[in-house]
Amino acid sequence: MNTRHPFLDTCEELIARQTPNLFRFYLNPHVVQTCFCLNRYVRDTWYADRPKQPNHQSFLANSFEESLSGAIKLARYAASVEHRSQRGLILDFAGRLGPFVSAASEGNSRIEFIPNLVVQTDPSPQADQWEPFGFAVLVLSPALETCDQLDEILSALERQSALCIVCVDRPGLNRCRQSASAMRDKLHPDIVVFDESFVRHQVPFGAFTARRTLYDYWNTTRHATFHSTTYQPNSISTLHFLKCAEMDDPEFLRRLSEELERIRTDPEVCRSLFGELYNPSLRKTIAVLGLDTFDVRAAGHYLMAKGRRIFDGVGGVACSMRGHNPENYVAELGNLHGVLNYREEVSERLRELTGLECMVPAVSGASAVENALRIGLVSQRSNKYILALKGGFGGKTLLALAGTSRESYKMRVGPLYENVLYIDPFVESALQDLDAALDKYSVGIVQMELIQAVGGGRVVPEKIVRHLEAHRRSRGYLLFVDEVQTGMYRTGPFTLSKKMGIVPDLSTIGKGTSDMMFPFAATLYSSAVRARLEAVGSDLPSSLRQRNDYEFGYKTLLHTLRHAEKSDLSERVSQSAALFAERLSERLSSCEAVREVRAFGLLIAIELNAHSWLQRRFKEKLSSIYIYNLLHHPLFPVFMGYCQYEPNVLKFTPSLTITRAEIERCCDTIADTLHAPLYRLLPPVLRAMVVSHVRDKWKGY
Repeated sequence: MNTRHPFLDTCEELIARQTPNLFRFYLNPHVVQTCFCLNRYVRDTWYADRPKQPNHQSFLANSFEESLSGAIKLARYAASVEHRSQRGLILDFAGRLGPFVSAASEGNSRIEFIPNLVVQTDPSPQADQWEPFGFAVLVLSPALETCDQLDEILSALERQSALCIVCVDRPGLNRCRQSASAMRDKLHPDIVVFDESFVRHQVPFGAFTARRTLYDYWNTTRHATFHSTTYQPNSISTLHFLKCAEMDDPEFLRRLSEELERIRTDPEVCRSLFGELYNPSLRKTIAVLGLDTFDVRAAGHYLMAKGRRIFDGVGGVACSMRGHNPENYVAELGNLHGVLNYREEVSERLRELTGLECMVPAVSGASAVENALRIGLVSQRSNKYILALKGGFGGKTLLALAGTSRESYKMRVGPLYENVLYIDPFVESALQDLDAALDKYSVGIVQMELIQAVGGGRVVPEKIVRHLEAHRRSRGYLLFVDEVQTGMYRTGPFTLSKKMGIVPDLSTIGKGTSDMMFPFAATLYSSAVRARLEAVGSDLPSSLRQRNDYEFGYKTLLHTLRHAEKSDLSERVSQSAALFAERLSERLSSCEAVREVRAFGLLIAIELNAHSWLQRRFKEKLSSIYIYNLLHHPLFPVFMGYCQYEPNVLKFTPSLTITRAEIERCCDTIADTLHAPLYRLLPPVLRAMVVSHVRDKWKGY
């Protein structure tokens, strides 16, 4: 007897209500309810008997590994600020982490992906021999909970004033909540990491809940997205978390029912807790934008807010293939007839499209990048250096930061993977610099984006790409092309590398793999890399695959590929891109506010000028001023983003199914707004900021 998968019920509820999924800038009650539950789990389990319970704040991610990565970053950041050791101890007696910290390579050697972490898998460690630690990670398991040396371990860590990170699954949390549990009485965690068992491993999910006095180091505008992931936060995982809690922990949810209902129905309660439990900086941003309301819906290419229809030109930051909440999504997945093994079918489709024979799944662009680096480094044996291009962005999780050149994202969270070189591809000496680095260091991986989307929408010079492609065999490095933002037809072809006639050794795709519904990504690699892994006896791909082997991730990607082929999406994107380039060139060629327009398919960057004294005065906020006015355009409001590395560059990544009429209207709005004098655009932004600030003071936020 076939039973309906619970995930499909979650999807249908979101679609029927037109709930925004991969959209951060609104008052999302599912996010707040989930954070409220996580907060209560921590407080009721470990702090219920304390006279003063600490406040907590949560971060929502896509996996246990992403969440643990963020927890370690926060612990290291706090340790650095407080002048304590950034060295960490991990007690993982059940082997839960797998290759998170390190992996076996040739012989008995291991490759450390995250340095300065001591992993103990032996249930009989000698605590008196440990060097000082700034934090400790305790991965709860029966082996840890019954460890004879547990009291000695905890006492040693307490003497060192080490921060305590506790990782729990649903059974482990249930054991801790029992009144006689030693884990309840002996632990006083500063950070708690939750894994996929809280959604029954049916959708990507992870979270960490930290003591607020720790999280306050990141509760500033500058650090509001210091740790983030591609699909964070989203409604599909948080709503499914709540549904699974109803099934797995009904008594807990019954006790919280009144508070959860107030969050769902009272926007003031939701608004307050959004800032308190999730992200105070984001709450302020959505208030200024006028989106701190329950009255936000998403369907197709549009957002609806307070009766206004807004064209979504961000699309979850390049995630949108055909818009929000595809109304036939559930039925379409059910109509994937004739497929016996979805993983193999997806792998075969991707092989045809990219020339790469092997695939492991991921749950975000960052996790796909980390998979690629792990696979590449293990297969390369003694060639341990990663050469990455300046201006590139690999993600913000601990290993992905190797490919992220901007140092501000790495502040106080090291040491990170240490064998990394950065070469500027835009200087005249770039080729000589590359060759000099390759001569001096044993480079195993060269990592690059063909278009640096976060780095301002800039194309890496073709001479650099061709040089790296031509010399990889003689030099012995693997070529890793990250196509998380440029792939999935975003720039026209399925991947830019295939259009250029390049078959890299490693590649990544993401964003559009989700169809704006299911967080998913993929790491692709060649059969030659697979042979290298087999030669060193590594089972790394199998381990990585088991962690993210989501049936509906494969189904979503497979259907998206079929839909793209059926609708000739590549040609459609090329036509839309040509029209955008033509219209923006016509309308912005004489615009004093614009320095340059860079359009690559439907990945469009508009670099702003800062010539006048007023533009220079507000240079760091120029994009925000224009984004606000685009969003509030009286005729055709458009939601746009900006490049994180270069905030003076507006970024436009709409749905790939945007129509000709929508392109015309978007260009009209963009031109109308950018041609307006800055002195006319500034007052409404300042007024919105003042109103938001006064309301916050009045409400006591």
